Amino acid sequence: MVNIFDNINAVAADLRETPQYKNLGEALKAVRANDEASKVFQHFQQAQSVLNQAMQAGEEPAESQVKEWQEVAAKMDSIDELKKLAEAEQAMNQLLMQANQAITAPIAELYQA
Repeated sequence: MVNIFDNINAVAADLRETPQYKNLGEALKAVRANDEASKVFQHFQQAQSVLNQAMQAGEEPAESQVKEWQEVAAKMDSIDELKKLAEAEQAMNQLLMQANQAITAPIAELYQA
């Protein structure tokens, strides 16, 4: 019997060796080294969390919450470290989407048969 988690753990180890992972780590390090970038990033994460909680509860976020998120997101665009972090996150997300497609291909094949 196959232990799929042995393979998953191997993939997780391999993920740490990808350029996308290393670039993400460097981008996060640069954000943490810049006080302004770090504070804006934390504020963005908090605002994002509030919006996500409202949506998960099936509620419409308050206009003030949406406005706060938009203002913080706009401020993020003005800080180089945060722009680089967003690019690194996008590259990592692309890699994970490709991996997910490869992993779930056998399931898709079952439905196509």
